[in-house]
Amino acid sequence: MKRLLALVVPLALTGGPAFAASPPPHPGTHAAHTTRAATSERASRERQPATKSPVNLVIDGITPSYLRQSSQTLKLWGQVQNQSDNAYQRLTVRLVYSAQPELSRGALQLYADGKGPDPYTAGAVQSVPAAAQPGGKQPWSLKVPVSRMRLPGFGVYPLAVEVLNSVNQVVTRQRTFITYFPRTTSAQKTRVSWVWPVVDQPHRADDSTFTDDRLERALAAGGRLNDLVAAANRYKWVSWLVDPALADDAAQMAGKDGYTVKDARKPKSAPAETWLASLRTALAGKTAIATPYADPDVVALSRAGMGQDLKTAVTAVGSALGRANLPLQNTSVAVPPEGPVDQRTLTDLVKAGAGTILLNSTVLPNLQAQNHTPDPVAQKRIDGKNVKLVAYDDTINKVLAAETDEPGGVALAEQRFLAETAMITNEQPYNPRTVVVVPPRRWSPGATFAKDLLQLTQHAPWMRPVQLRTALKQKPEPRTFLPQKGQTGLSKRYLKPVHDLRREAWRFDMIFQPPASGFTLGALRLESSAWGDQTRTGLRLRQTMESRLSTAQNKIKVLNDHFDLAGKSGQVPITVSNELEQGTVKIRLRAVSQNDTRLHVEGPGSKQSEITLEAGHKETVNLYMKAAANGPAQVYLQLLGPDDQPFTTTRVLQVRATAYGRTALLITGISLAVLFVGVGYRVIRRRGDEAEGTTGD
Repeated sequence: MKRLLALVVPLALTGGPAFAASPPPHPGTHAAHTTRAATSERASRERQPATKSPVNLVIDGITPSYLRQSSQTLKLWGQVQNQSDNAYQRLTVRLVYSAQPELSRGALQLYADGKGPDPYTAGAVQSVPAAAQPGGKQPWSLKVPVSRMRLPGFGVYPLAVEVLNSVNQVVTRQRTFITYFPRTTSAQKTRVSWVWPVVDQPHRADDSTFTDDRLERALAAGGRLNDLVAAANRYKWVSWLVDPALADDAAQMAGKDGYTVKDARKPKSAPAETWLASLRTALAGKTAIATPYADPDVVALSRAGMGQDLKTAVTAVGSALGRANLPLQNTSVAVPPEGPVDQRTLTDLVKAGAGTILLNSTVLPNLQAQNHTPDPVAQKRIDGKNVKLVAYDDTINKVLAAETDEPGGVALAEQRFLAETAMITNEQPYNPRTVVVVPPRRWSPGATFAKDLLQLTQHAPWMRPVQLRTALKQKPEPRTFLPQKGQTGLSKRYLKPVHDLRREAWRFDMIFQPPASGFTLGALRLESSAWGDQTRTGLRLRQTMESRLSTAQNKIKVLNDHFDLAGKSGQVPITVSNELEQGTVKIRLRAVSQNDTRLHVEGPGSKQSEITLEAGHKETVNLYMKAAANGPAQVYLQLLGPDDQPFTTTRVLQVRATAYGRTALLITGISLAVLFVGVGYRVIRRRGDEAEGTTGD
């Protein structure tokens, strides 16, 4: 019995017998029959919740990326690792494929999701004994002549790499695709228009201080933003989507005086300067779209009734790009962030100046195109204007969003991109269409994936890259706008205090001559779509902004806090100080008595109450006050902006009146007279006494 358990237990733990193992399947009919028989069982297993596989299989590369002729050899390579604590008696890596192409993009999606039948024709097998041990890892390489695959023609073919145990059970599997486009194929090329996003999250609350220094790392060699610009800068057909706030941040960092991170002063950033120069070169002569400043969550703003902020963000684009020495980009093309979009959002975008709006294809489907991917352009009447609505491909957007930094992620994503574009061409080979590709907003593809995608777009024989302006010339399709009500990124609860802070910042900015923009832009940064999934970061940024705005407001202030009014009335000098390091302000002083019957405050007139103060200067304004009674009184002193509203806290002036009435003055006069008479009498008497003393002597 013990001997039997010794045999059975390892079998249960490792998925293969601990005694004599069956030979690996021959890549022919027997293997195909075995795999077909297991298809139903595997499909049922795949519908169960995903669990960590005991064996990890990675496809690191496929060459060639697509096939052109039967004389080629298809090669795949990667690595396999035993992630369990148990040993396998034997592990084998096997390449399988299907000689029947997928028939639609929907079928591609099902196969990629692990649904439907697996390919069953075996192409090559390799034993990986090192990976059979607990924690063991071994590279693998499989290849098969294309002539042996017997592919019938142009199409996208399912492909998979499997790991088998000693009884030929599939331990794990990795699915992918291979596209075959024979040189004799006469299909028309699909026009592909890339809109390349150069967008980040805001790194400043107000204009003067950065809240972190992560941006410099992203701009430096090997950083995300550096890789994005470097990958696409040589392609004239790439269209760009640039956030002016990002360029503005980089320009601040590249300034000769350096920049401030929290309370630390940093020298001029060389990576920021180099990156800006590269971006200028990349944008020269290209189609470039500017997002509104800081890439606001336009859907959330519209739903919160804050569409006016979108106009402000568009207005700020020109000056921000000017500070970065970048040409003014196109603001008539709008690309709202991913997610649900409704009619109100479109209206606000048009009111802000948009004449063309790029939307996800799920929001803008063509319900009449059942069996093919239609051209992307549609037309819609919005706010009394004819507006172009352009659908970018949702499936490709999701493919590009894949975690390519995971092992094997680049190879799988590249093959899926090729498969999707080839399938679009193959849907109607003699009806060339256009596809607009917009990657995720803050895309992080890595240098290799980003470069490969553009190279494949340029060289794959079924694609022809074009600029966005070429794509926009396509004849409008009967696409239907489907308003969506789903959850947006920024909630109304988040935006309410942002709205209040923005109004306060605007009021403060308007006192400057000319009006300053530091805190107004700071409020726009709080409305960025970046905070949709980083609400805590957005809240911290808002708290920083509130603190810095309050500090700046309190540096323009009334210095007086008390005054003694000697007499019934008189002038009271009020000193106003501008303690900011820079900025000339124009303000008004308003004084209001707490009790006008007890203490009345008059003048000065409106013209005299206007005060212009340069940074570091003070000015005195005289107020006329009249007391009706002795004792303390309070006067509220407010500094007003151009809208006659206070922009800082109210100062309370304590006034103490010491006035005398007529009776008091009469009594005081009589007392003084009596005092003088008494003093005179004593002086005369003393002199008389001194004279008598002298005579007696």
